[in-house]
Amino acid sequence: MDRQSQSPQQINRLQVEVCNFLSQSREMFVRFVCNRPHPTVDAELGMFTARDEIDFSQLKGSVQKAHEEAFYWFSSKGGGQLKYPKLRGKQRTYEVRKSLFWFKSDARFFLSDGGRMVDRARQLAAALTVAGCEIREIRMRDPGKILWEDSNQVLAFPGETAVPKAF
Repeated sequence: MDRQSQSPQQINRLQVEVCNFLSQSREMFVRFVCNRPHPTVDAELGMFTARDEIDFSQLKGSVQKAHEEAFYWFSSKGGGQLKYPKLRGKQRTYEVRKSLFWFKSDARFFLSDGGRMVDRARQLAAALTVAGCEIREIRMRDPGKILWEDSNQVLAFPGETAVPKAF
């Protein structure tokens, strides 16, 4: 059936269905944050930076073990598929300095049996919370202008986009 033989109601219904499909298929982005402020953006500090500030040697062995098992998937010894772009010098623009990393909700560990990256990040968040640094998850469909991406994550400049707060 061509468009000319369709009634206006049929065309309108089809347009609504297409719009609904497109809005449902838009990718969701996930970020894990703690209750400390990000140093350069009006947002909360990310989980991996917060993790770097914890002295695990001062914690009980069970907490250390939970952290090691959870972080393994993100380390170079484990899944190691969480990469950071080398944006230095002229590439380190104002937008790059004011940007945030977000997981793609469907990101997977392809080179290992790690499963979904967000699930493993939730395990790491739980381990960090037990270590005394509460981590929460935020989700967004539009994290802003994407400056860099790979199959697992994006680096996005929020610009005028308000980043949701978890705390």
